[in-house]
Amino acid sequence: MTSAREIAFEDLSPGVSADISWTAEVAEIESFANLSGDRNPLHMDGAYARERGFADRVAHGFLLGAKVSALIGMFLPGRRCLLVEESLNFPNPVYPGDEVTLSGEVVDTHTDLALVNLKIRGEKKDEGGAQSVVRGNVLCKILS
Repeated sequence: MTSAREIAFEDLSPGVSADISWTAEVAEIESFANLSGDRNPLHMDGAYARERGFADRVAHGFLLGAKVSALIGMFLPGRRCLLVEESLNFPNPVYPGDEVTLSGEVVDTHTDLALVNLKIRGEKKDEGGAQSVVRGNVLCKILS
């Protein structure tokens, strides 16, 4: 999608949701490391990560945060969204090749301030089923 969805504030009621899927790629991890300056070997060196008990290099948590930004800025609430506050945690790692589904759901709205609170969830599928990789909340102001 190249243009953000336009959703009217009055249509952002509790339960409205959207999701996107993304596959973590080495090139994106490396690009994010260059952009952020975080070249920690856990993100850059698969052998180093495996020596510390991980299956491979680990995608940056805030690379997932950037994908959350895509979810809220492009899909829900979309075009008129201004991120005000974000609280995310990353209970399990994302590795290159993992497919992650991110979802956002409207929890509540504050009409007087044009604010929308969204619950954020992200899961990857593995041989054991679905595994949570990001969860949290975002607060967005809807611009007029």
